Amino acid sequence: MESRVGRSSTPAWAAVAAWGAGLLACALGASAATHGDIILAVPLLVIAAAALAWGAAALVRGSLPAPRTAIAAAIGGVVAVVAALLADPARTSVAASALACALLLSVALGCGRRLRMEKDAAPPRLSVLLIAAVVVAGAVTPALGATEAGRLAPDHGSHGIIDPGHHPR
Repeated sequence: MESRVGRSSTPAWAAVAAWGAGLLACALGASAATHGDIILAVPLLVIAAAALAWGAAALVRGSLPAPRTAIAAAIGGVVAVVAALLADPARTSVAASALACALLLSVALGCGRRLRMEKDAAPPRLSVLLIAAVVVAGAVTPALGATEAGRLAPDHGSHGIIDPGHHPR
């Protein structure tokens, strides 16, 4: 019984963790790019794009694609996030960096677990996917707000009311 439950949850958790890490890496990369630190921005943005694409592929396939490559990329992502934090600790969110590292490490652990299994896991259950999405979104949303991009974003409650009868020319 354990193997069925465990196997069906690994792709869902790893995929959603990859999305959360990808969003955080994107925010951290955007912050680095804004301040002209292209050497840090490019790896973070590449990791972000790769994590988002890999997470989508994992859910489409119902298993974790290229687990060895994903482990290497996740570790590389941790190195890039830590480098960004060390390079500019005043502007880089510790909370976002820590969560990005934790999510990347959970992806690596999920892939390691996949490598130890004899065959592919069953496709993830919808309930497991929803729980994973809620947990990761609940953690990632405030961490994104703590990044420089989140702090500099306009307040969405201050847009005011637009007169529907007024049409700009």
